[in-house]
Amino acid sequence: MAHNDIDAANQPRRRIGCVVLVTNADGDVLGVQTTYKPKPILPGGAARQGERSNSAGSRELFEETGIRRDLTGILAFDQTPANPATGATEGFNVVFNGGMLTDAEAAALSVPVDARDEIDALVWLPRDRLNELCEPYQARRIRQALYMLDRGQELPVLFAGEPAA
Repeated sequence: MAHNDIDAANQPRRRIGCVVLVTNADGDVLGVQTTYKPKPILPGGAARQGERSNSAGSRELFEETGIRRDLTGILAFDQTPANPATGATEGFNVVFNGGMLTDAEAAALSVPVDARDEIDALVWLPRDRLNELCEPYQARRIRQALYMLDRGQELPVLFAGEPAA
């Protein structure tokens, strides 16, 4: 879904971004090349008013990549400052663990038809090329999430103190 459902002139005071780290068998990270950013980013987007963060991450992942995942683990929590140049408000990005795709799932990836106005391509980002392929903040975010993933560590996703499903 395009980001046109967010009123640019009346944005929330803080944005909750829900992005998802998905890897393949080689350890590469799935990125989306959007129509509105020069370099790839993790799949995801903003949670809507009243939407659970893990549901927002699952929804955005599916809308942008066609991948369905129940998100129950958080790899990183990244606070972001406001950006007067773009008009983006300050916010938080929750990086969910989207798991590893099988070879068959990875081979079947394509941009969903409904996302083609927002997503140009799905790309695999090799770990050793994050600095050249991604914006610095994105490369840092991905590396921190991979650090946690490599150690088998994640935080549980909770809703009102209960594990989110």
